[in-house]
Amino acid sequence: MAKLLLWILLACVTNAAFAERFVLNNQQDVYPLGIHFRWHWDKTTQQPLDDILSERGVDWHYASKDVPNLGYSQHAVWFHLRLDNKSRHPHWFLHIDYPLIRDLDVYFVDENGEVDSVHTGDRFEFSARPLQHRNFIFPMDLSNQKSVDVYIRIHGPYAIQLPITLYGEQALVEQDVTATFLHGLFFGFVLLMACYNFFLFASTREAAYLYYVLFTLSIGGLQLVQQGFAFQFLWPNEVWLQNKATGAFVQLSLISSFLFVSSFLDLKNQLPLLYRSHFVIALISVFLLLVMPWMDELWVMQLGVALSLPSTFIAIFGGLFMWRKGRNNARLFLIAWCIFLVGVFLLALNKLGVVPRTFFTEHGAEIGTVVELALLAFALAGRINHERDRRIALERHARELESRALASKERALELEKLNSEQLERSVRERTRDLHKALSDLSLMNRQLEQLNLRDSVTAVGNENCFLSTLQKEWDRAFRRSESIALIVVELDGYREILSGYGEVVADECLKNVAGILERLISRPSDCITRYGDKVFGVILPSTDEKGATHLAGQVIHGVSEREFDFGAVSVKATVSIGMACVQPKRPNNHKDLIEMAESAVYIARDNGGNCVQVAAVNPLLN
Repeated sequence: MAKLLLWILLACVTNAAFAERFVLNNQQDVYPLGIHFRWHWDKTTQQPLDDILSERGVDWHYASKDVPNLGYSQHAVWFHLRLDNKSRHPHWFLHIDYPLIRDLDVYFVDENGEVDSVHTGDRFEFSARPLQHRNFIFPMDLSNQKSVDVYIRIHGPYAIQLPITLYGEQALVEQDVTATFLHGLFFGFVLLMACYNFFLFASTREAAYLYYVLFTLSIGGLQLVQQGFAFQFLWPNEVWLQNKATGAFVQLSLISSFLFVSSFLDLKNQLPLLYRSHFVIALISVFLLLVMPWMDELWVMQLGVALSLPSTFIAIFGGLFMWRKGRNNARLFLIAWCIFLVGVFLLALNKLGVVPRTFFTEHGAEIGTVVELALLAFALAGRINHERDRRIALERHARELESRALASKERALELEKLNSEQLERSVRERTRDLHKALSDLSLMNRQLEQLNLRDSVTAVGNENCFLSTLQKEWDRAFRRSESIALIVVELDGYREILSGYGEVVADECLKNVAGILERLISRPSDCITRYGDKVFGVILPSTDEKGATHLAGQVIHGVSEREFDFGAVSVKATVSIGMACVQPKRPNNHKDLIEMAESAVYIARDNGGNCVQVAAVNPLLN
């Protein structure tokens, strides 16, 4: 016992020195904490608390997103944050807005080394939670404490996410009222659509309405489990059922979607290949539903997410094909599944840890479900109108055939008279079409030539444009005995930006540098190009060394004084510039000018960057 107490005291000192501190003040009563947590993979899933406190064998990583999102994993994860209380409010509530956590252990270590632990999650009955709420809420009394270390351990088959917020009492009540109201609207809408279409099925006996009801209830049941209401109100004492419910509703949704899509679009007769593909997915879902009691929930979740995407794509392709065949109600069907696909795709990427957890990625499936169910209901109503219009059209078509038979005899005589005129008119029309096609082809060739000279990322000239323009301006300067300057601009730390923030941020930095160059260098004869992954070349005809040096200094100042803000991240960028200016003595010698400017930019970069280096002029060039 004494040894454990010593470890805890040592951990408190260590954490105080190295852990990030989050200070509570009197100015607010809502604190999003996710981005301030650090986390550690427990690959043994059994690492004891004293190892975490003493940090033996612990490799902490710091969160880079508002909500830590590590995707699916068989390993456990520890999270840690140190709270410093500078607020007068004694009562706080730690709110984890994620109902699906199998093993959730929370430890509060105060400044005296005393540990207060709470063990909860779906492995226990609902009554084991500190507060009887669908999410996980942990009361914290900080009236006599200046600081407390919060350790959270998460393990289970669900995606590992930590949307955690610290609330005051009033703020927690206001947040919960709003969230419950919005969820109530969603589930009320789902129930209303299910009941309405069930009554339509009872009156019309159309199987598509029944399958729509099954699909609606499956999707609603899945969201009921996902948002924690099922465990709170339907089976609070059934732990096994709660653990299996998510996977079961995912498979039921896939099975009912197959029945509904096949019935609505008549896939078996219209698109047999898509029908067989969808049927295989439904069979896999039936098999997973049957063996689910003996399967690991992690595999059931991942397989369900993997099957939902091709199932949705099949519905989209089927709707698109039937729409092109003339079924008007298939258009609403197509739009509904496209919107649902976006929501499911965002949710799937969210749970797999590919995209961060936000309001739209977490609730995209709910939003997509509401829109989809509404559009599908209209599509079903349009199907009845389609069948009625089809019967009317058949009767009208029969009458038209009779009138056409009489009219065809009269047209036969007229066709003989008009045959020669039509042939001549056809030749003229085809000649005109040929000229138009040749004109369009010429225009497309010119547009293609322009695209071949344009950089796809920054929209300035590319390497082909750079080389051709420099050769042209070099020869012009030689003929006119004028000076020509070349400025080579290199983005400092490009590789670090690319590895630290990703390709999107690196491309945005290049776009900003290109924008600064276009703003500062605006003569019609000047040419701005990107001819390397991080290098810009600026060709300045009829420009001496003094003018080019002045422009280069403006570019250095324009880039360094501006912080590139991309919302989630901000990058402070600089550039290194090499400049060379000569009066050509020989034609076709422009590549030596490139070498001089690039040698100068290497010197500028080696000198620490954010500076201009003027190249020494080769006497043979000047």
